[in-house]
Amino acid sequence: MMNGAQGQGSSDQRGTWYHFAVWLAAVALAVTVTFAPHSIPARFKAEHWAADWRTALLSDRRSETHPRFAIVSVTPRSLEQFRYFLPIHRGHLADLVEAADEAGASAIGLDFYFTRPTEDEADGRLVSVLQRAKDKVVLGVYEGDLSDGALKYQYDLIERTGARGGYIDLVPDWDRVVRYRTYPRNGARYPISFSSMLVRKREGDSHPDPARIAWLLSPSEKEEAFLAIESQELLQMSSEKRTTFLNGRIVLIGGELFTLDRHSTPLSIRTEKDMFGVEIHAHMAAELLDGNRSYSELSRIQTRFLVGGLALLGFVLGARFQRREWDYLDWRIASLFVIGVDLVLFKLFHVILPFTLAAVGWISGVTAGTQIWKVGAFASRAVRNGRPQPTLR
Repeated sequence: MMNGAQGQGSSDQRGTWYHFAVWLAAVALAVTVTFAPHSIPARFKAEHWAADWRTALLSDRRSETHPRFAIVSVTPRSLEQFRYFLPIHRGHLADLVEAADEAGASAIGLDFYFTRPTEDEADGRLVSVLQRAKDKVVLGVYEGDLSDGALKYQYDLIERTGARGGYIDLVPDWDRVVRYRTYPRNGARYPISFSSMLVRKREGDSHPDPARIAWLLSPSEKEEAFLAIESQELLQMSSEKRTTFLNGRIVLIGGELFTLDRHSTPLSIRTEKDMFGVEIHAHMAAELLDGNRSYSELSRIQTRFLVGGLALLGFVLGARFQRREWDYLDWRIASLFVIGVDLVLFKLFHVILPFTLAAVGWISGVTAGTQIWKVGAFASRAVRNGRPQPTLR
């Protein structure tokens, strides 16, 4: 009986080049995902895909549209009365700022940048309105690839009006999805973001913005996350109705023109819709104002400990229960457990785990562990076969 068991065990332990290659590949993969976790996810589409689905399904959701924000959209219908649509007619913007100010808006953000003059009368009217509402107004600033003349015009306009400025850059990831806030450019005159300036009570308020954007899901199929209205409809309202609509809200005025300033977000994976820049700024400002919805990601060291720890645990358990072969210690249960922990941390604690890296680390560790004895047997046999055989005299 003992001999039979030993014979079966030795048969199970026979290894080949195939087992050695599988083991070597698994070890190499485990080491790679453990020690280079911050360079891999940038090209690890599955990592973004998993995080985007979590975001689209489990992000915070209010029971109603956000009570502190309103979006006023300048659309092609809004500009039918004018001979051109770019730059946005300054007289139309002046009317919108004046209407929002008179309606009691707590802050007014213009998601545009102003880098050249248009019509003297319209430009002058906008400057005059901005000067009157300067304590509420935040102007969009862009300090990228602009000529010296364009930058000077932009800076002079902001200084003349007395309004505050915040940069409005939106830089998508390599797959053209906006997930993170951007940092100010080196040497920028306006180093604070547009969304942050909208919720600051004073110019000197200092608080770091979270890197990853926390999105708000729509309250229902019939409602959007933020109250929104087209600009011409707002101007057609009575002053009483505008006050009911905008009083006490942060009003963001932005363009929704064709494909301009239109971006994919993690929510697009579910809605199949892109989002205009002004709405993205509303999401970022709402996160800062709410103060308790931001998500954190593991640091480089924490990621290495998590992925490396899972790989090591998988290796130990795989080696201990190596006869289980390729079921990865019932990989379905293990995977469901990792998914469950990931979802709980995301939903309840707003922590985003590198799920794909963790799963790859676990699977590669188990694979290396289940093959280790076969590799050992193969190596021993190779050494024996390579030794010179004694000759009979």
